[in-house]
Amino acid sequence: KGLKDLLESVLLRTDDNGQGQSVIQLQTPFGGGKTHSLLALFHLFNQGEKLSHLEVIESVKKSSKVKNIPKVNVAAFIGTHANALSDKTPWGEIADQLGVYEIMKEDDEARIAPGKAKILKMLKQAGTSIILMDELMEYVVKSDRAEEIQNRVMGQTLAFLQELTEAVATTKTSVLVVTLPASTQIYDENAIQSLNKLQTVSGRVESVVQPVEGIEIYEVVRKRLFQDLGNPKEHVKAAQKFFSFYHELGESVPAEFRTSEYRKKIEKSYPFHPELLDTLYERWGSFSTFQRTRGVLRLLALALGDLYEKRIPSSLIQSSMMPLDNTSVKREFIKHIGNEFDSVIAADIGEKGAKAPQIDRQMGSEYAKQKIATGLSTAVFMYSFSGSGRKGLNLRELRVTILREGIPKTIVGDAVKKLEEELWN
Repeated sequence: KGLKDLLESVLLRTDDNGQGQSVIQLQTPFGGGKTHSLLALFHLFNQGEKLSHLEVIESVKKSSKVKNIPKVNVAAFIGTHANALSDKTPWGEIADQLGVYEIMKEDDEARIAPGKAKILKMLKQAGTSIILMDELMEYVVKSDRAEEIQNRVMGQTLAFLQELTEAVATTKTSVLVVTLPASTQIYDENAIQSLNKLQTVSGRVESVVQPVEGIEIYEVVRKRLFQDLGNPKEHVKAAQKFFSFYHELGESVPAEFRTSEYRKKIEKSYPFHPELLDTLYERWGSFSTFQRTRGVLRLLALALGDLYEKRIPSSLIQSSMMPLDNTSVKREFIKHIGNEFDSVIAADIGEKGAKAPQIDRQMGSEYAKQKIATGLSTAVFMYSFSGSGRKGLNLRELRVTILREGIPKTIVGDAVKKLEEELWN
């Protein structure tokens, strides 16, 4: 849906009817399609009517009421590919791809950002055009360093973007689509300041678009982690199993888990339980240091490898199963909350002598087999942290993190009481 909305907006803008957004910034969680969206725009307006047979294009044309894909000049600047010392500047590269390099030649060779008037001249001479700028932050970091080395005036790329956004906004048929990182954790302090300036500059006239959101995020995660998701009938079967189980539990679990909509969520998130993905996205994802794209996928990949080796008997992966005894998995969490929590996990959850595993062994074979106490304490850990105000969970929510077929619901209450008595943290 997000991709269709983006294509529709750009199609309306380039159709010379005064509609559609002029400047668009793409933001996505879990690596949900920034570059894919730029690729879709690139191919749509380069291939034109050759793609009209595709279902998504037919849908976009129908909803936008645009009969034919207009003829458009497309320029693409990729920050990770450009050499800030020797390649053309962003303004030189864009002008060259639009076929009007002579307008920007002097500014490009001097590596000085052009003024708004010259950019408007470029856009007017190029005609209807789309400018795609991917990984711009990466280029700003390199450009700032290059300007420092060559003793040139700093901030030329930022100055250009400011003039470009304002110039594009005053035209009728030009579009600028920019991607900026959602996380700052991979940059130093100077780079973070540049990112803040970039967001301020582009934010004056831009529209922020999320190509992927809601339940579609589950599909992004699954596609990036698994080559083969197995027989779809198994997904439906697992979803129905949990749906029926939650109905049997009745008021022991929150009402939302007993709806047909949630059964559909389980099917879409298989083999993950939706509560696990929602916890990572809504709670851990609210940390400014949490890199939603690579961070979450790396975390889940590490967990999947560990769980596969352990052959955990469950048709879905729940929060209670996150292997905090795995050093790599543990570090993925601790780096966002502080090293002091390393000892907390070691004392209560993640070591052989930890309190929760001891409780599992003391309370019988069923506890030890299902790792009830360890799973509950793991789930409590997962829900105890957030970059926002929402932290913790109640007993009904806690049951959802661990209960599955074969585990009696009464066992949770007993285990929680034991954990309250024995755990140190």
